Amino acid sequence: MILGLAILLFANLKGALFGGSARYVRGRLLTRNEKDFLAVLDEALGSNYRVFVQVRLAELVEVKCGVATKRQAALNKVFGKSVDFVICSAIACDPVAVIEVDDRSHLLPGRRARDEFVNRVFAEIGLPLVRVPAQRVYSVLGVRSALASAGIEGRLLPYQVR
Repeated sequence: MILGLAILLFANLKGALFGGSARYVRGRLLTRNEKDFLAVLDEALGSNYRVFVQVRLAELVEVKCGVATKRQAALNKVFGKSVDFVICSAIACDPVAVIEVDDRSHLLPGRRARDEFVNRVFAEIGLPLVRVPAQRVYSVLGVRSALASAGIEGRLLPYQVR
């Protein structure tokens, strides 16, 4: 028993010291704040829309360019980037808007540059991007107001109190 435990400990130490294979542990899909926002967003939108979380930009854009190297360079800029929420019509699953919940990390210089790039991409493809400041508590009316201020209220069906 003790010998087995010693072998196991040595194997773990050897892997840590000598660059053993990577270990994977379960990550998280959304922060607590993003989960709270999603619950309110779902309520604000009702059943006519589906919300997808952590969607890669590469799934939302296509690069049109005849030169392979330029196309690849443009694709490289969107790979590895994702947005918090994509609102799609429930039936067609066509995106109608994108939402980013901006916490304090969005004040960092590198993150600001990333956000400016993402803003330009969505302006270019004509898909509204709504930036919502992170808050402790979200409200249905506040979310609908944020969507309306971005000019996408007309795309959404009227909110019905249940």
